[in-house]
Amino acid sequence: MTDNPHKIRLLVVDDIVETRNNLINLLYFERDIEVVDSATRGQEGIDKAKKLNPDIVLMDINMPDMNGIQATEIIMKQVPGVAVIMMSVQGEQDYLRQAMRAGAREFLVKPFSGDELVSSIRHVYQDEQSKRRFAPQTQYQPGTPATPNGAEASQGEIISIFSPKGGIGRTTIVTNLAVAVKQISKKRVALVDGSLFFGDVGIMMDIRNTKTISDLQGRIETLDTQLLQDVMLTHSSELKVLLAPSKPDQGELITADDLKKILKELKNNYDYIFVDTFSSLKEETQLTILDMSDLILTVMSLEMTAIKDIRLFLEVTEILEYPKDKIALVLNRADSKHGLRAENIEATIGHQIAANVSSGGPAVTLSINRGTPLVIDAPDNPFSKDINALAHKIVDGTIGKKEEAATGAKKNGKVKTKKSGGLFGLFARRK
Repeated sequence: MTDNPHKIRLLVVDDIVETRNNLINLLYFERDIEVVDSATRGQEGIDKAKKLNPDIVLMDINMPDMNGIQATEIIMKQVPGVAVIMMSVQGEQDYLRQAMRAGAREFLVKPFSGDELVSSIRHVYQDEQSKRRFAPQTQYQPGTPATPNGAEASQGEIISIFSPKGGIGRTTIVTNLAVAVKQISKKRVALVDGSLFFGDVGIMMDIRNTKTISDLQGRIETLDTQLLQDVMLTHSSELKVLLAPSKPDQGELITADDLKKILKELKNNYDYIFVDTFSSLKEETQLTILDMSDLILTVMSLEMTAIKDIRLFLEVTEILEYPKDKIALVLNRADSKHGLRAENIEATIGHQIAANVSSGGPAVTLSINRGTPLVIDAPDNPFSKDINALAHKIVDGTIGKKEEAATGAKKNGKVKTKKSGGLFGLFARRK
């Protein structure tokens, strides 16, 4: 092997001798990849990663002394700059989720071809190099006021994304949209994973959860710009990200008051603050996000169940006295050939659809698994084009502002209910 500095230095960790040898043989003739060593156990892999500092660790998930997920978590903390590609004979979603939460960059299901292996290694390496190139080119320093000479900075805009129905593409849309707004506006943009129990923003953006909102626990009273910036991570697009807790039980410790103070501080430091949510109105933290939002992007699809849920949610927003233009309906998978007609839906729910987003096909799923927003990976994809169109509306301030008065008209004789105690008060009044 040569000492060419451009070679991708790889460490293979697998307890099966035959598998290790096969992997090494598959990569032997790749001129840009060098296997610097191999390990048979998780702890041995950690020790060699510390010693050799490879670019990538190819890690098996099932090993006798320490599984690959535990070993990856330790490597991510103790060996900065090393990326991990996880391997497993089991391709279940739970394994993928655990691997990504541990910090793995990609997940390969055995058996895989040599082309798949090489492609994965090169993609992870190139993405890591891209992030390093972006790092020193930030347009502003954390904590820098929005206006010079001590002038009062303008407040940023909080844009949350919500859907009463799960699995509708909410997180995929908001991660791509935040990046698109950053690219278009060139302004200060933050993304908050407000799904405190099972947040997926980090996985979808390939950001290791070395710091999360949980790091602010017990420090809210002293929260300031510097402290907030200390726990936010930087995506390669220069987007600033505040991740959800790494474990669900930690999410329970974040209170509505904590979240309110965090969002207020974000408004002082960013022009656009995007907040992902989850499909529930039960948690007070969720209501806090919606209450503080200047705009709620509400995602729906052309299915009866989704339309029913949207109609009920719109009724709730009326009771909570949200202005009608605070809610902007986003129709996801708008190119579906088997859904209902959009114009019929608008007439039924009495609210105009503000934006359409195409499904994007398999490219969307691939971008999610790679952790690269599709607006970066494939800007010409129909999904990316629709996301960019929506981003332009947000930057231009035209989203949700063109509702016809007729669609917002209330039925004669309808009693206006005062807001009291959020949704909990709402349910109490309905008893």
